[in-house]
Amino acid sequence: PPLQNFDISWRPGANRIIIVFSDETPQSYLVPELKIGDVKTAVKNTPQLKLYTFSKYSGLTQWEDLAIVGGGSWFNLTNNPTEMYASLMEILDDVCKGDKNE
Repeated sequence: PPLQNFDISWRPGANRIIIVFSDETPQSYLVPELKIGDVKTAVKNTPQLKLYTFSKYSGLTQWEDLAIVGGGSWFNLTNNPTEMYASLMEILDDVCKGDKNE
């Protein structure tokens, strides 16, 4: 949709978690097109957001950089179901853990 019509509704006070799976580099089909810097700014300035990304590219990539800015992590996108399951469990452990006193 056009950028002004793109809206994600969150429950007030909700912890926001986004998990992206992609075998491509980041790209935009919004009008006007979003640049990677725009996405980083939005992710960084969204309260209570954690962004996790899975991609096939290793090393510091745009997907990894976005995950770091979003307080999450980058994971390797693989055909190995055991590895993918372990990565998803790592995310669940991270987002579901209580504070240090629990």
